[in-house]
Amino acid sequence: MSRSLALVYLSTLFLHTHLSISLEVTVSSVTGEVNAMLDRNGVIGEEGEEMMPSEISRRVMMMKKQYISYGTLRRDMVPCQKPGASYYACRSGQANSYSRGCNVITRCARDTNDIKT
Repeated sequence: MSRSLALVYLSTLFLHTHLSISLEVTVSSVTGEVNAMLDRNGVIGEEGEEMMPSEISRRVMMMKKQYISYGTLRRDMVPCQKPGASYYACRSGQANSYSRGCNVITRCARDTNDIKT
C-alpha cells in the first residue's frame, strides 16, 4: 500500500511539475508574441497598409518620371542672370498672368446695370 501511495504521489508531483512548465512555456510564448506585435506599434495586418501608399507613390513616380534631374541640381547653374536681383524680379513680364475674365457676377470694368439676370 505504501508503494502504491508513493507511486500516486510521484505521478501527481510529475504531472504538476510537467503541467506547470508546459503552461508557463505556452503563456510566455504567447505573451512574447503579443509583446512583439505591440512593439511594432500597430495592429495585426497593418504593416501592409502602411507600406502600400509609399509603394504606390513610388510606382506612380516611376511611371510619370517626375523627379529633379541632375541638371537642375548643378551648383553652377544660376536661376537669374541679373546679379543681386531677387528670383521674383528675374523674369520680365507679369508674375501672375491669371485672369478669370469678366461676367455678370463679378461686375468688372463695365457697366452691368443694363444686363437683366
